[in-house]
Amino acid sequence: MNSSESDLLRLSSFPEQNPNPVIEVSLSGEVTYSNPAANKYFPDINEKGLSHPLLKIVKEQFNQSDLKQINSFTCEITVNEKVFEQKLFYISTNNLIRVYSSDLTEQKKIQFNLSRLASFPEQNPSPIIEINLSGIITYINPACKQIFPELQSQKLEHPILANFMECFGKLKNGEIENYVCEIRFKDHYYSQRARLMPENKVIRIFNNDVTQQKLTEQIIREKNKDITDSINYAKKIQQSILPSHELVPGALKDYFILYQPKDIISGDFYWYTYVEDYFLFACADCTGHGVPGALMSMIGSNFISTIVIEKKITRPEGALTELDKRVRKALKQDEEPENRDGMDIAFCSMNINKKILHYAGANRPLVIIRNGELKEYSPTKSPIGGQHHTDKVFAGNKIELQSGDCIYLFSDGITDQFGGEKGKKFMKKRFYDLMLSNSKLKMNEQRLVILKAFENWKGKLEQTDDVCVLGIRVP
Repeated sequence: MNSSESDLLRLSSFPEQNPNPVIEVSLSGEVTYSNPAANKYFPDINEKGLSHPLLKIVKEQFNQSDLKQINSFTCEITVNEKVFEQKLFYISTNNLIRVYSSDLTEQKKIQFNLSRLASFPEQNPSPIIEINLSGIITYINPACKQIFPELQSQKLEHPILANFMECFGKLKNGEIENYVCEIRFKDHYYSQRARLMPENKVIRIFNNDVTQQKLTEQIIREKNKDITDSINYAKKIQQSILPSHELVPGALKDYFILYQPKDIISGDFYWYTYVEDYFLFACADCTGHGVPGALMSMIGSNFISTIVIEKKITRPEGALTELDKRVRKALKQDEEPENRDGMDIAFCSMNINKKILHYAGANRPLVIIRNGELKEYSPTKSPIGGQHHTDKVFAGNKIELQSGDCIYLFSDGITDQFGGEKGKKFMKKRFYDLMLSNSKLKMNEQRLVILKAFENWKGKLEQTDDVCVLGIRVP
């Protein structure tokens, strides 16, 4: 595995190692990821999705909120006699909601015991302060004396009471029943709760040390930033491997490449090169998207370059056969039959001067539009890699071209996009009709039309999958 692949692989490790459940939910309400801890706690989480009791609050947020406005939402939820603190974050880079569920069961038991001790402040390990309705400190427990020794001299001027004094009058007058805030003193964070004790005519202030919880939250924020920064760097690595889509060298002048990852990095990729009189090009859709898909795309792109440029295999059917063997070997799929990773791909070799096109596909078709008529060339119904472990034979097609023919290769990202008024898929027929009705436009104009139609169909829904479309007009 080269360094680029290692960079990508390490990015996905943090949620895997988290001892608490981490779940990711797409903006369409689908559970797209659950880490090992989540699967251990809740083995039916993926099956039940938002119907699972753990995601009850998440489901309510889906019904009530603009999820993209959720910067950080915290709540508590009880599932199977366990109490979890849930933190919801909108991850803009991935366009999803990430849910951290920390098991607070033991902490809650401790808090319950502490609450029982509230009637006995002397034995409470947390600092407790009592202030009478005249604003005079009448009592501090032993824990408070130990942790805030300056309180006895500074009294109400002590920093631990700075925020509280702003609400003292409202508590005293019964305008609010409880006061809750978080305050930092020296190197510690305290959750401060105060309530009026009418029987004693005092306000009792509890100060629970939450420093460790705050440190954990900070670690999570830093990890998220590290992961995002690393993925952005991985994007640069992936872009350096992909050919430039701004300029295809040679005789081709009218073409477009529409490349739009679902996340920052993509599981789709395009590839092209010249070998003597032939222009070879491909469009591939790898298993998954994001980091796993991008890793597969790098493997696939590197293998194709080796097969064509170094091994001189330029016929599409031969190149796909060799690519399948290399992917299966690299992923040890003959030894590990449960490994389903692979890719679908359409591969073409075009002699521009003789106007001959050779095509072979693994689950991805070729479309040619000529004189207002669209023809689809069907692929071999097998992927590259995946569960099919016998030697595969990919059918080749030889096609005579004419000047003005429009050639299209594409992944399923557009056709599988959910949207429209009823939230349904875009579907192949609608895509073909779109290409056919705009085939007389220049290729760069067709790209804009396709992109606009895609965005309009998607609307406010999240992008379902990576998108890659290649369009070439025969000179």
